[in-house]
Amino acid sequence: MKRKLTIISLSALSALLAVAVAVMSIVLVLKNKAEVTDPVKEYYNSHCASFAIQNLNAAKGQIVFIGDSITDLYVLDDHYGDIPLATYNRGIGGDTTSGVLGRLKISAYDILPSKVVLMIGTNDVISGAEEADILDRYEKIVDGIMKNITDVELYCMSIIPMNTKIEEYSSLSAARSNATIMRLNPELKKIAESHGAVYLDLFSHLTAEDGTLDRRYSDDGLHLNVDGLTVWTNLIKPYLDTTTNDSE
Repeated sequence: MKRKLTIISLSALSALLAVAVAVMSIVLVLKNKAEVTDPVKEYYNSHCASFAIQNLNAAKGQIVFIGDSITDLYVLDDHYGDIPLATYNRGIGGDTTSGVLGRLKISAYDILPSKVVLMIGTNDVISGAEEADILDRYEKIVDGIMKNITDVELYCMSIIPMNTKIEEYSSLSAARSNATIMRLNPELKKIAESHGAVYLDLFSHLTAEDGTLDRRYSDDGLHLNVDGLTVWTNLIKPYLDTTTNDSE
């Protein structure tokens, strides 16, 4: 009888172990599934980790560009390789004012740039965020940069227009989005200037007669192509080139 009870106990134990393994497998699958279903968050986290590593060898007093995918796709060396200061790209595709606010230390404070170029807000508009909330977060970003980096020059770029006629976005209304952007930009200007930053109106340089993003400057209606990036470069570069500034 004792031997029989031992056999039953071992069988039960094996069954329990099998159930435990199955449960753990399910938990791991669900965990992995949850992680891969948020690619924007994963992209954000991976970029922040990359910035932290890059900061170890980054020089202080240089130039930092902060923004979303429009900045992320901007190959800075192609446009600013001929100026004295180095340029560091801290753009993250899909980012918002909330995301930038949460990564200012890694993106800027840790390397104390002398100049910061900020362009953020497009994804806030696309997501339907409340305008008051966008402006509140934007002001916190500007205030944080100005207070945490001594003598920094901050250049706040306007949010650029959109054009869904170039490429169809089912969840995006260019007319509604551009109307929102046109209300936001004057407020961004007020925020920038009230904190001693410089506001630059890139919107008007990229807008077609119908009020949308000019087809010449974008291949998808949201991001800037080479010609569009050149327009941006021509607008901001005089402020970043210390050689030009010294000669004036």
